[in-house]
Amino acid sequence: MTEPNGVAPDAATSIFNLPDYRVIPATVLDDGSRRIIFEAEQPPGCPTCGVVATRRKERRVHRIRDIPVAGAVEVLRSRYRWHCEEQTCPRLSFFESTTQVPRRARSTGRLRDHVVDAVIRSGRPVSETAETLGVWW
Repeated sequence: MTEPNGVAPDAATSIFNLPDYRVIPATVLDDGSRRIIFEAEQPPGCPTCGVVATRRKERRVHRIRDIPVAGAVEVLRSRYRWHCEEQTCPRLSFFESTTQVPRRARSTGRLRDHVVDAVIRSGRPVSETAETLGVWW
């Protein structure tokens, strides 16, 4: 028998299933669509020196594209600018990023992978596949 050794994620985070992120709120809007806001689970390390950040500087929320699941979903990413605590580091602050949502990304890595897989499997043009998935605007 195995025993859990950590905190179990909430239901919304489990369903959203994006590695290294947790859902803050998931709400149903007046028009019946859903809104999900997610943020990174752990404080990041400085991209220059690697020291783990402990102090947040500012927060920004922006829309990001993700795999459409069971109808219309508005996905927003909450990301923070962090102070680098290392005195000798030339970088004073930085925004968090991960492999799933890299710096300046407008879509998740899993969405890009899904579009590529759909094009390869279906043999349809990229534009047609992207439009079907709702990522062309």
